[in-house]
Amino acid sequence: MSARNGRTFLFALTIFVLCAATELYPADKTSLEVSRDSIIRTVTQIQRADYEGDRPALKRLHDELTPIPEDNKLASRVLYWRGFALWRRAINGFNETPTPNDLEADLTQAVTDFKDAIARDPAFVEPKIGAGSSLGYLMYLHKNDSTRVQELYQQSSPLLKEAMAAAPDNPRLLWVLGPMRWSSPPERGGGQDKAIEGYNRGLEVIRNQKRDASDPLDPSWGEPELLMSLAWSNLSRTTPDLNAAEQDARAALKIVPYWHYVRDILMPQIQAAQAKALPTGAGSTLEQTQNTLNAKTAQYFFVLLNRPTNAPQLSKEAGEKLQEEHMANIRKMTAEHKLVIAGPFMDDTVLRGIFVFQADSAAQVQEWANSDPAIRAGHLSAEVHGPWLIEPSAIHDSAEPPGFEQYTVVLMKRGDHWNPNAPEFMDVMKQHHAFVKRMTDQGNMAIAGPFPFSDQGELRGVAIFRVGAEQTAKLTQDDPIVKAGLLTAEIHPWGTGKGVLASGQPMQ
Repeated sequence: MSARNGRTFLFALTIFVLCAATELYPADKTSLEVSRDSIIRTVTQIQRADYEGDRPALKRLHDELTPIPEDNKLASRVLYWRGFALWRRAINGFNETPTPNDLEADLTQAVTDFKDAIARDPAFVEPKIGAGSSLGYLMYLHKNDSTRVQELYQQSSPLLKEAMAAAPDNPRLLWVLGPMRWSSPPERGGGQDKAIEGYNRGLEVIRNQKRDASDPLDPSWGEPELLMSLAWSNLSRTTPDLNAAEQDARAALKIVPYWHYVRDILMPQIQAAQAKALPTGAGSTLEQTQNTLNAKTAQYFFVLLNRPTNAPQLSKEAGEKLQEEHMANIRKMTAEHKLVIAGPFMDDTVLRGIFVFQADSAAQVQEWANSDPAIRAGHLSAEVHGPWLIEPSAIHDSAEPPGFEQYTVVLMKRGDHWNPNAPEFMDVMKQHHAFVKRMTDQGNMAIAGPFPFSDQGELRGVAIFRVGAEQTAKLTQDDPIVKAGLLTAEIHPWGTGKGVLASGQPMQ
């Protein structure tokens, strides 16, 4: 949560602290089996939309979780995820400016859904946690109405007490209780250290859980949320630990690289604090450090440079002049910290090269790309994709003296079986991520990343290998996402400046 959102939660839940001392369905019901698969697909989309901060999608997906099944246990899970969608929709709303005016309606309906889930399965702890948190946010919205605050507290307090009695080490409960401990005085068992201790305990518990054996409709989220709260806590504590804050935020992004709040709000806050903490009089060192910090948080956009079918014919002299202008523009954009990777394809297709920009938006990237002399002259066209969800530390400044190295680019495109709504989709994606990590650890891959699901284009991701095209083709055959037919691999030899990525092959 943001600093503002953190304060919101602290106020609401402190009220509580200061005042308080078998199968999901029968195996023979095949119709529920089909319904359950559909529910799992929607739940997967809800969690993705939450991290992406996609509030319209969260409302739509909440409404899609109907009708409510007759089976009580399955119904309780459906109702939980309905409540979760609007709970998170409201939390994301607190991070927007101006604040949306529908937060109370979202939180009120979330509480209703959570309470309905409890009614269907009174032993189910998770909706008690969600309802208690949602009521806390409602207390904040009515902070100037003491009668309403007390009424909401009377609903919230028993729910959280029941959750603490039934599952004191529940990681999601520890995440929700953290802000209460943060704002409570030590004599009441609270304090900043106690809050951080609770978050770390939650991480310990969730990392020891056997997630593979859990039902996909039982909540298992929490690790990135706990890391996020640790990052916020280390940033906001009386004596900030900015290095720890950055490490925690990066650990959260490693799990969920597309998390809008951590990537676009919390991380810039941490880096601004780091820059402010530098000694005064650092002069150019301060500016250089700030540029480095900004580069870490930038979004990256991948641009394919294509050769138009109607490209005009030029004389040799005019072509050479245009190429010089094109290269001069590349050097200029690199010096301006806009362009971080550039290079040509080595095969003879309509694909001529790659730009990778760090920028605020795709529209900004399109404007920068269109300023290139070769694009203005109609000899190249720019196809912008992104954000490209990559690890920024994989990109470096070019080496001195300058040189050129060969790599292999793999354009991962939609396959015949691409279907993010399929129940097995996320399992294959996890296997694919493990493949990417293995390729990187073995030195075969320099950088790789997907494009968000909200990007509906055919190109779903890009990987750059450090080995030749033939070896790359053999390696990608073992990629689970390719073997399952979700994606197809389009392979091209390519080159870029020496030192920009982990070493490739020397230029032949």
